[in-house]
Amino acid sequence: MKREYKVHSRLIVSVFYYMYPRFPNFGSFVEIQLERTMKAPTLNPLTGLLITCGLLASASAWAADHLDGPLAASDRAADLNDVYAFINPNDADELILVATLFPLANESSQFSPAVEYRFNIENSIAPPVLAPGNRMVIGCRAMGKRKAQSMRCALAGTDTVAGKLNQVNYNDDGDLRMFAGLRDDPFFFDLVGFQQTLANLAGADPQQDGFTNPGEDFFAPLNSLAIVVGVDVNLLTDNGNAPVLAVYGSTHRADSGKLTGSASKGGANAAIHTLRQIDRIGRPAVNTALIDPYSLSSDPALKDVYNTTSMIADWPVFIPELQANLEYFDTVDGIVGNTPLSPADLAFFLADDRLLVDTTFATCDNYLSVELTLLGVFLNQCGGRALQHDVIDDTLGLIIGSAVSDNVDDGDNVYLPDFPFVGTPQ
Repeated sequence: MKREYKVHSRLIVSVFYYMYPRFPNFGSFVEIQLERTMKAPTLNPLTGLLITCGLLASASAWAADHLDGPLAASDRAADLNDVYAFINPNDADELILVATLFPLANESSQFSPAVEYRFNIENSIAPPVLAPGNRMVIGCRAMGKRKAQSMRCALAGTDTVAGKLNQVNYNDDGDLRMFAGLRDDPFFFDLVGFQQTLANLAGADPQQDGFTNPGEDFFAPLNSLAIVVGVDVNLLTDNGNAPVLAVYGSTHRADSGKLTGSASKGGANAAIHTLRQIDRIGRPAVNTALIDPYSLSSDPALKDVYNTTSMIADWPVFIPELQANLEYFDTVDGIVGNTPLSPADLAFFLADDRLLVDTTFATCDNYLSVELTLLGVFLNQCGGRALQHDVIDDTLGLIIGSAVSDNVDDGDNVYLPDFPFVGTPQ
């Protein structure tokens, strides 16, 4: 059956397109007119895809991490959309890690056998002090092609799980399991409303956000590739002695061709191949919204520099850029200085772009709850990022200081009650 795509009807929006190196003059201001009062036309799949790509690829597309720089956007099999980390609601002894990638994925989309997909994890003692701890990598790589493609994931190159796509696979000890395949994209956000907000900031109405009530979830009909890993928390926390985990995702492409050797043995793979980091994400929207939000930099694009900076010790170099844009967004509600943290303090805090998960708590209802603990607010939650977290509203409140909302919830998303939790494709 032929699938139909409909463009979300919204107010006239203004979009700044990325200035890709291959299109150096394509930085002009482009107006896409979508009349709210008109019924959205039914489009053929190709036309719908092109319009969706145009919106996602705009510099103002605060789309968690989708297409968040020229390099990642040109390498969709290595382009991370989001990373999630939460305690299994059915088993408090299992941490669930989810990486979604390949924006606008469909049935023909594939993982790349030349890319290593990593969950980077560091454990620590409990708050209020987070001391440096042991660093571990769960690395995954695809093998084969088309319908015969499979996935292998390994923790520190020892505990390994492998199997076919679109099924749950277990290791021999039962403390590591994995699912990989096409899934519903769980991110939800009124992308067009935020584009209007950015246009307002740069125009004549800087103190007016562009959201409407109700909002429209741009990502509701979209799918992505997903890698979901379930791992016994004791393997990550030194048997509970270091229960707080800092997590981020990254992708690494082998320039010399497809990977060989054991998945996740980063050192071993690096010895065989030259691995280039393509993308990274911890907290959603840090790069897309707070690093060169209008994509004005080039040669190289600052967003690419952010994504490819692999050493955590180098991440503070982005603090000035983060602070400048946090000060910019602080003006949206017309009140300067009403954010929970000052732009300077918040920039320092966000530069360590990793999700924090406290594995001593089984409930994960609140995004940023571990970070709040560090500020003296105790919610007794695991934190991290669950699929249902409204991370955009939480982030808007953090960087603007007022109760700004995109008025979108997860009502259009598909979830499963058990592993792998990410729902079937739309």
